[in-house]
Amino acid sequence: MGDFFNHLMDNLIAATWRLLDLPMYALVLVLLLVFVLTYFLLLWILKRYTSGSKRILRILLPVMGLILASFIVDFKISQMKREVELINEKYMNFRSNEKLMLWDQHYDIHELSEQFGKKLYLDQRYINEATKLFILKNDDPKAVTFLTVTDLQSPGLEIMITPEFEEKYHTTRFAIENDCYIAINGEAGESMAPGCDLGEWTGNWIVKGKPVLLEDSDKRPFLSFSQDNHATYFEASIVDTALTEEKYNTIWGRFDILLDGEVQPDPNNRPYSRTIMGIDKEGRYLYMMIVDGKRPQYSLGLSLGESARLLKMLGAWNVMSCDQGGSSCMYLKDYGGIINRPADSDGYERVVYSHFGIKLEEN
Repeated sequence: MGDFFNHLMDNLIAATWRLLDLPMYALVLVLLLVFVLTYFLLLWILKRYTSGSKRILRILLPVMGLILASFIVDFKISQMKREVELINEKYMNFRSNEKLMLWDQHYDIHELSEQFGKKLYLDQRYINEATKLFILKNDDPKAVTFLTVTDLQSPGLEIMITPEFEEKYHTTRFAIENDCYIAINGEAGESMAPGCDLGEWTGNWIVKGKPVLLEDSDKRPFLSFSQDNHATYFEASIVDTALTEEKYNTIWGRFDILLDGEVQPDPNNRPYSRTIMGIDKEGRYLYMMIVDGKRPQYSLGLSLGESARLLKMLGAWNVMSCDQGGSSCMYLKDYGGIINRPADSDGYERVVYSHFGIKLEEN
């Protein structure tokens, strides 16, 4: 009974946060609808079961509704102000570049824009000898994308994955505890509730040769790394739970979006917050992409098809989407923590069960 109550409260809180994510006009319409329905419901109850005065109700209920609405609208305005401050703080230093330089490959941003079908704006940062960061913006609708590309053959790299299936916690904590210079979210399960089940969102999870979960199915792709960090992609249709050398470290995703260089169908075709992982054809380069979403004035997000096309343009060969929405976040040690704007109402990262990161040993 206690677990049921806790899960119920978690889900109610999650629903409340999502309600507050609505645009102001939609939030006002929802409040108006709830007020009207509640008003007539109480009138019906009074008429059917009591002889109480309807006049008191007609006066008291609108007053209480106005008070509640004022608190909610005030909170929404404060939330919008905090969001503007957070976005300005994180992204005011965007530096536009004309060339995207990916080790031995150079791309003209105008040519990439033509291929992508939308004008792209690029900022690129050097993280270390193994990893580069690319920040991409586009309009119609607005989207902000954070992409890192890592050369897995760089000396001193160590793949880090959450070692145990335990209570959810933040990607920042995972990164700090494991001394990762970069980390992204893994899987949060069926909901944002701290104690929710994985449900259908489960697969292969292996850390340093030891299985945490071996629950692959024909619905979940996974990405594996050998002990020398060679990457292998297993598409969703492959069911493989054997412990082999190529699966020294393994993390699962949700859907194939790029297979052998072919963009996969995207039935929903809607912009959203994304966490994406992929590799090139040789398994040498690792692509990790976070797309901010659910904020039309800043970033509504990308569709899965757009995400796949963008990565294909930059040399990716096999790519999977992972847990997304409010879970999507990227940690960079040299930038002080989470560098994107997570999609939840408070703009901060969500707790998840699994995490993925990279550690670099000093030579």
